[in-house]
Amino acid sequence: MTTPNPYLTATAQRPRMFTRPWQRWAWAVVPLISMSVFAFLPFLVAAIRGAVAWPFAIVYTLLSGAVFTCAVIKPDVNGWFAAGVWAFMLTTVVHVTLLDKINGSK
Repeated sequence: MTTPNPYLTATAQRPRMFTRPWQRWAWAVVPLISMSVFAFLPFLVAAIRGAVAWPFAIVYTLLSGAVFTCAVIKPDVNGWFAAGVWAFMLTTVVHVTLLDKINGSK
């Protein structure tokens, strides 16, 4: 079975991110409890392990940095910023859970 994106599904050519089923959910909690500030962390680890390409980790690091910067300098933001942070956080959680096949097949 071919996959549309080799960076989102574990294949024979790419190492797995999670060795145990509980690790998927433990890593998915990281962006939730940090309100996206540490959303880059699962992707940084995945890039080091070779589970995703480095551009994924770089993009998530930049977006997490933007969230942190806006939280620190507290600019006059409207509801769109909060909606954007929530969307980023939920997208990160979904992407983390999809790093390997959910059915556990190797």
